[in-house]
Amino acid sequence: MPAPLVLTFVSTVAFAIQLLIFAYLYSSHRVRFFQYLLVSWGAYTLSKGLKVIDVFLLNTDHPSFATEVATVAAVAFTLAAAFAHRWDYRLRGRDVLLGTGAAVLMGLASTNGGDASGHAVDVALGLVQMAAGVLFWPSRVGVTRCRGERLLAGLLTLWGVHRIVTQFMTIATGSTSYLAVHAVFITLYFLSTFAVIIMVLERARSESERLHDRLREAERLATAGELAAGMAHEIRNPLAAIVNATALLTDETGLTAEERSSTLAALRTEARRLNRILSDFLQLARPQQARRAPGDIREVVQHVSALIRDDRSRAPRVDVRVAVDPTVPRFAFDRDQVTQVLWNVALNGVEAMNGRGRLSLEVARKNDDVALAVSDTGPGIPSERLARVFEPFYTGKPNGSGLGLTIAERIVAAHGGRIEIDSAPGRGTRVTLLFPLEAA
Repeated sequence: MPAPLVLTFVSTVAFAIQLLIFAYLYSSHRVRFFQYLLVSWGAYTLSKGLKVIDVFLLNTDHPSFATEVATVAAVAFTLAAAFAHRWDYRLRGRDVLLGTGAAVLMGLASTNGGDASGHAVDVALGLVQMAAGVLFWPSRVGVTRCRGERLLAGLLTLWGVHRIVTQFMTIATGSTSYLAVHAVFITLYFLSTFAVIIMVLERARSESERLHDRLREAERLATAGELAAGMAHEIRNPLAAIVNATALLTDETGLTAEERSSTLAALRTEARRLNRILSDFLQLARPQQARRAPGDIREVVQHVSALIRDDRSRAPRVDVRVAVDPTVPRFAFDRDQVTQVLWNVALNGVEAMNGRGRLSLEVARKNDDVALAVSDTGPGIPSERLARVFEPFYTGKPNGSGLGLTIAERIVAAHGGRIEIDSAPGRGTRVTLLFPLEAA
């Protein structure tokens, strides 16, 4: 079998394999410009197959009318794909009819009009390919909408130049020049296929990121709705108590001095509770950005432990123990925010023990993290409650806002860390704050 025929047959098989790859990708990435390129690559494959038939059945090296029409259709759909990519163009019935007529006329001119007409048709097709390459180039200078655009644009332009240049060359079939020209064509085709695959996968990735962004936005709105519902539920009881207290206070004769004093105290308590709920909610809704600076976590632990020891109203009989690993290095963290988190977690432990028991604050290094652990000897947390401790407005304390651990989790996450809780009924609770040492 002659070398040119072997080359044509092998390239036809390769084109068919690439077409199958395009068809597989299109099944999950239905982009309009890719649809037209799929048809274009199908026409190129058909053109190569028809050329093999021309040689075997017609015993001629000149492309038949069907082969020429398939080639023209391939180039035309490449241009349609460029329009679709650039301006989201969509082929209409009129366009298909006009394109079919032009393909037939160009096919007739190439096969029946002599060498001059054939060369003119190929030059025109080369110019069309170059135009497609220009259209695939990113529309704004210096901005690439997705990877592969510039590569495909350059390859299509070179492909068009190659088609035009070969019309002005005298090449004997089977010669070294013939093989070189065909090798360049195959290389441009393969690289163009590679560029198209990159573009399709990149667009799919971009679409996936946009969908994830929309999902995160939907989750944020859903969370906002849950927070609003929780706020409405949490402020209902304090407001009801305040309304009842003010109703009692308007009755000048119905209250004794002691009852009036008790009612005013209850009014102040509920007002403070409302203020605390609103303050926590605002901090949750508008968290401050962590201003990290290198510091010593020991100072924070010693400060919080001193606050608990001095708070006799909340921790009258709490034994506070501090254990710090001296090998823990300094690292970057927001001192105020970490102090707030540690204070809230420690205070939860004190309240769980009803002001009596042992509270342990430990600092150690755990792999690439600093582990700040707070342990109490309280009753522990049941498993059904443990799974919900970070939910906004979920609390087991009668006067709690249910936002402390939610805020703590966000602050720790803003530092790139996480919170781990180990607890069970009857054996206390251990809360571990893990902060990365990457900025140490």
